[in-house]
Amino acid sequence: MDFQALFDEQIVSQVLVNGLIALAIAITGYFVSVIVSRMVVTFASRFFDPGVAGFFGALSRVAVMVYALSLIFNQIGVAGVIVVLVTALTGAFALGSERIASDLVAGFNLLLLRFYRVGDIVTISDHHGKIAAISLTHTSLDTKTRDRIIIPNSEIFSQVIVNHTATQGVQLRAEIRILGAHDRGVMVDRILAAAQSFEPQLRGPGEKAKVLLQEVYHAEGEMESVYVATIFAPNTLYGQDYELLLHIRHTMDQQDAEQEAAEGQASADDQE
Repeated sequence: MDFQALFDEQIVSQVLVNGLIALAIAITGYFVSVIVSRMVVTFASRFFDPGVAGFFGALSRVAVMVYALSLIFNQIGVAGVIVVLVTALTGAFALGSERIASDLVAGFNLLLLRFYRVGDIVTISDHHGKIAAISLTHTSLDTKTRDRIIIPNSEIFSQVIVNHTATQGVQLRAEIRILGAHDRGVMVDRILAAAQSFEPQLRGPGEKAKVLLQEVYHAEGEMESVYVATIFAPNTLYGQDYELLLHIRHTMDQQDAEQEAAEGQASADDQE
């Protein structure tokens, strides 16, 4: 009897059995990590914003996978674990995990530094919108055109971030241009009254509506009066400068229509 061949077969069989057990542990560990991660995120969302809750979920997932790796270590030994790790790392880097690692590091820093939160309105590079979601690998923005922009965290961390809602209140600005002669004092009062009726609006110290007058001379010799109205509004109204302009225009048009109707009525009464 060839004892060497029998011994070799037993070794191969044992290696295959251990390998199958290790594979089963890895698959089970993966699914368990997903379930645990979702449970942790659901629980943490009650106390933290979604970005931080997602971080705790990812941390719990890593913990479960590390535990599964320790079970595999006990099953197939040090040499087997080294082979598995080297193979996994080689494949991961071949699939672009270097970029994923940089996104994870940047995402961790963003969660710690808290440059923005879900719901904030930001400008990142050339992208502008409301923060919809924050994860360890990417940040999602919702734009006015109902698009969703997904930006890798590693790109965000190297860009200038403008958080338009980091402080209370935003300034809205509207320009009303009028050609020809008119009573500037009366026009300032009318525009100011119209701007003050725009709601909602912040009315604390230093947040009063203002109207400034600028004179513009054109090449044709015409002079144009540019009235710049500014108000302070809640962060939720960021970017609604055009809505303020429409409100001022509509209010003034209504006033003109009411004045014309009153003058017409007065003229009819005089004729009677």
